[in-house]
Amino acid sequence: MLVHECMECRALSINRIAADDDAESILTLFQESLLNDHPVRQRCLQMGIVMLQADETESINRQLFGQTMNVII
Repeated sequence: MLVHECMECRALSINRIAADDDAESILTLFQESLLNDHPVRQRCLQMGIVMLQADETESINRQLFGQTMNVII
């Protein structure tokens, strides 16, 4: 699932990943979300939304690409 932040009202929404979403873009978003000071990550934690962690990268690769990929984070 992806967490979106409205640029106007800053509301957070959670949306399922669709089959036609670009897997590389999803992986890039995941990697960017790992930044400790990422503002959306901080807000999610405050709201009780559990976000994926770096140690889940292998599982994410399997789910997105059907295999394990070597990804540098």
